[in-house]
Amino acid sequence: MEDNKDHVTRLVGKAIGDFNLIRNGDRILVAVSGGKDSYTLLDTLERLRHKAPIEFSMVAVHIDTGAPGMKSDLVESYLSQHGYDYRIERTQILRIALAHNKGEKLLCSICSRLRRGLLYNKAAKLGCNKLALGHNMDDLIETLLMNIFFNGRIKAMPAVSVSDKYKVTVIRPLIYVKAGAARDYASNLQAPLIDPQCPVSMKPELTNRQKIRKIITELEKGHPLIKDSIFASLKHIKADYLLDKVFLEENVER
Repeated sequence: MEDNKDHVTRLVGKAIGDFNLIRNGDRILVAVSGGKDSYTLLDTLERLRHKAPIEFSMVAVHIDTGAPGMKSDLVESYLSQHGYDYRIERTQILRIALAHNKGEKLLCSICSRLRRGLLYNKAAKLGCNKLALGHNMDDLIETLLMNIFFNGRIKAMPAVSVSDKYKVTVIRPLIYVKAGAARDYASNLQAPLIDPQCPVSMKPELTNRQKIRKIITELEKGHPLIKDSIFASLKHIKADYLLDKVFLEENVER
């Protein structure tokens, strides 16, 4: 029977093959937040690097946002002990985000943009043409439903996208991996998971993402394959059954 590590690694390899995420000669910046997904991403890519028919290199980058509980020294110790090429970026991103925040709902997006911009710039400086992020299947599903429920649009996260401004290709090799599988994988690695605190995470009320996650968890009790079904919908889009006027004008004869 296939164990968890082999199962997750196979799914990552399938995503890479299905979407042509990695090519010969790529240099990949792997964003390591210190959470379960980033450790899983880093280890699976390292496993695949040693047996893939192509050659590619990696450098792990961890961004310390300045939030309480970051414990970046634990992340650095793990990366060093396992022989990774890595960089630790110590910043005041949280302080900057708080200074520019116009409402608590915007704080997460400000932090995200600042982190992403730093990763893009770091990729360019390190000669990386790819930026690997640890978004998993659950993240894609939650993002899709958040956009439908709260933003009035059908949109998730792509497996691969290109930043024209920074000339870096963003890849998400964990898109076929569920959060629970990534959690088990990271646990088997005995990686030091960190839990940085910010004003949003410390508030008693649920964020929109947490609300969506709670809904999915409840539905999953009666429909165990509901995540698989929602995820499959992202690959089976019937645009002619939606209300996209541009699509209809371009594709439907009147």
